[in-house]
Amino acid sequence: MFPRSVLIDLRGTFVSLSHFCPTAAALLFEDAPPAAIVDAPASLVNVGPLDGLDARSAWPPLVRPGVLMDLASYDVWERYGVELLTREGVTPETALSSLDLAAARIAAWTPTDGTLLQRVHDVFATTAPAPEVLAPDDMAIKRWLAARFFACWVAYQKDGLGAIVQYLRSCFDRFVIERACDDNALEAIRRTDLRVMHT
Repeated sequence: MFPRSVLIDLRGTFVSLSHFCPTAAALLFEDAPPAAIVDAPASLVNVGPLDGLDARSAWPPLVRPGVLMDLASYDVWERYGVELLTREGVTPETALSSLDLAAARIAAWTPTDGTLLQRVHDVFATTAPAPEVLAPDDMAIKRWLAARFFACWVAYQKDGLGAIVQYLRSCFDRFVIERACDDNALEAIRRTDLRVMHT
């Protein structure tokens, strides 16, 4: 399975990567098209059973403690979140702060406000962090954060969208500590994923 990280729910099977894998980590730093959630290529379909978190019999993720999301709204949250985390001209810190704000605004939803799906669309449509100058490794770091966000087990294990952002912040905080050891972003990502995902 390594370096795959798999989440299975009623929407289907979702695969992210552990960037403890040196090849996966190196891919973060390559020039590439904008990050997006994509369908698996044919070579990765029907490869047999995949181990991971099987949430098919679980309730959908929570929007906040005591309030369930529907899977369509969660799917849109995930897609917009990946886009926001990897948006051009936004530092990792600002991307996380913007996602935190979006999570809080979505979590404040009540049924009298209209549909949750519309709230998710509306919140991300009005989330526009100001452009900034990025450091050389910022885009790679943001791609890594998006990988921790996508197919995130925490969505099914904790108590709302805010907990997902808190998890991402803890990943980023650990990365900052690891990078301070040798100023090597790639190795800091690898060490962080080793700690967060494997130990």
